[in-house]
Amino acid sequence: MPSFTLSVALRSSAPLDDDAVDALRAVLRPGDPELRLWREPDRAVLRVSTECEAEDLDAALVLGMQLADEVGEARPGRVFEVAAMGDDDSQVWRSGP
Repeated sequence: MPSFTLSVALRSSAPLDDDAVDALRAVLRPGDPELRLWREPDRAVLRVSTECEAEDLDAALVLGMQLADEVGEARPGRVFEVAAMGDDDSQVWRSGP
């Protein structure tokens, strides 16, 4: 089964500092060794990425949307981008204004 990278971007409604990112890391998929979280400097944006296996790019994007739901439940804010990227192609969902 092909591997994909999933990426989620959330605009936080509360201030993001290292402690907030560490607290989220502790509760969001604690058993996922591929999970990465970071914040953008000077912006209230949290980025999350991980790897997955899926049948195709469409199925990977569905898994990315599930990850976005988990991130949104764990951290107040608005998910504004979800991406699934394979070796040859990618799909990106972006929220409206």
